[in-house]
Amino acid sequence: MSKRSNWCEFDAKTRSLIYNRDKKRCIYCGGRFGLAIAHIFVNRSHGGKGCKENGVLLCTKCHNDLDNGNNTKKRQEINQYCMNYLYNLYKDIDRKSLIYDKWGGIYEI
Repeated sequence: MSKRSNWCEFDAKTRSLIYNRDKKRCIYCGGRFGLAIAHIFVNRSHGGKGCKENGVLLCTKCHNDLDNGNNTKKRQEINQYCMNYLYNLYKDIDRKSLIYDKWGGIYEI
């Protein structure tokens, strides 16, 4: 596995922490089935770190609505809800520290 893949992946300890922190429910709709951890501030495809400050538990429907949904308003609503949730838990989130960059550059987010 590449360094970038390792950086972006939620390891077993972090996955367990997120599942317990989010009470094994989708934080958006409260669903209990088809749960997965979603990158919030920086997507995996953009080098987003797999850490508790960048991930929340979402059900399949909400995760799909966030990542692939055609309803832009719903996507923004879910994303904002998730960001607020994480900001309430971790007050000082440095979004730039959540990006993998093997060259050490800074990205605008």
